[in-house]
Amino acid sequence: MRESTHTGPEPRLGITWTEDADGELTWHQIVADQVVAPEGRFALGGLAVLVDSALGSENHKRRPGGTWTVTTELRLDLLATPRAGSAGLGVRAAHLGDDGHCLTTRGEVLDDDGRVLAAGLVKSMEIRGIEGADEYDEEPPWASALVPGTLAEVLCLDLREAAPGPTGARTVEGVIAPEPSLANPIGALHGGVFAAAAETVGAALFSHERQVSSSSLDVRYVRQIPLVGPVTVRAEALHDGRSWGIAHVETRDERGRVSATATVTVYGDR
Repeated sequence: MRESTHTGPEPRLGITWTEDADGELTWHQIVADQVVAPEGRFALGGLAVLVDSALGSENHKRRPGGTWTVTTELRLDLLATPRAGSAGLGVRAAHLGDDGHCLTTRGEVLDDDGRVLAAGLVKSMEIRGIEGADEYDEEPPWASALVPGTLAEVLCLDLREAAPGPTGARTVEGVIAPEPSLANPIGALHGGVFAAAAETVGAALFSHERQVSSSSLDVRYVRQIPLVGPVTVRAEALHDGRSWGIAHVETRDERGRVSATATVTVYGDR
């Protein structure tokens, strides 16, 4: 078998896969600093690329002939954090169906002792007209190429305070550098990378005053996010209560159009 040439965000985050004789894929992610947020907490966003890739692949292999798939929705809920000493994570997926427009798969992220850490769902739209699409299906398994550092560092994400939004709410921006290995196979920013960045930036709105104990992430992808230059991800607080907070996160293209949007929910007393 030829060696993989894949240099995307999956190996960068320590994510690998194997295929059995029946064509079933098994996904694995190393547990290291890439699942740690800048403020030191376990980062739900560190699971986003794993969930997008693993559940998206279940949708992709069931797509109708002559079509390609792109993620349009991703949902991720944290249930627990990895136990001390955990070495890796896996995914258990269940494909739900195809309504003729989107394929939907739900799944669970498991610790290496089988404990469920997070629940996820990915919807993938069936599209036509992707040139050479079938070539991507021939990619063999790749080796882990985990980049040292916390999640923000691996994502090439620079966090900074921003001017308040129209409502005067606190706002934080994250700028993703145009690192080629953060792209998907067609050259745009990988959807899981946006999701990971959105959770990191959204949770950062509240980290100055509360300990985040759990969170949820709900993402909608509107259009491709070009990676020809830095990508700005902007988060604004929608609710900043005593026991929980909600952030709205988005990124826009050069024409000011929303490319992707997310809601991040955090829990924890101030």
